[in-house]
Amino acid sequence: MKIETPNDGFDSKGRKRVKGENHDVTIFLNEGRSFACNSACPHKGGPLFIGRVISRGLMCPSHHIIFDTENGKIVENPIPESMGDYRKSGDLKIYPLILEGNNFMIETDD
Repeated sequence: MKIETPNDGFDSKGRKRVKGENHDVTIFLNEGRSFACNSACPHKGGPLFIGRVISRGLMCPSHHIIFDTENGKIVENPIPESMGDYRKSGDLKIYPLILEGNNFMIETDD
């Protein structure tokens, strides 16, 4: 599925949530980089759409897991090993993002 959205409406931290009937994706703009990902964290569904981009990736505000913004892999998981299954998380889905004129195009796999 292709999602098209204007290159505007970003909050002061460079985030824009694009929510529709079949998608919930957030675009992040940070220091000249841009990427799109699922708005919910793959760990426990936390609100990644209010996540923070840091030098090593995107940090989920719920449990502070950091995901690589290029490939979605976990960079750092601060949840202790002793927490067992609660610590487990899948990778974050990163979507191709293209700026065409004044619109962003996001290609999802739906």
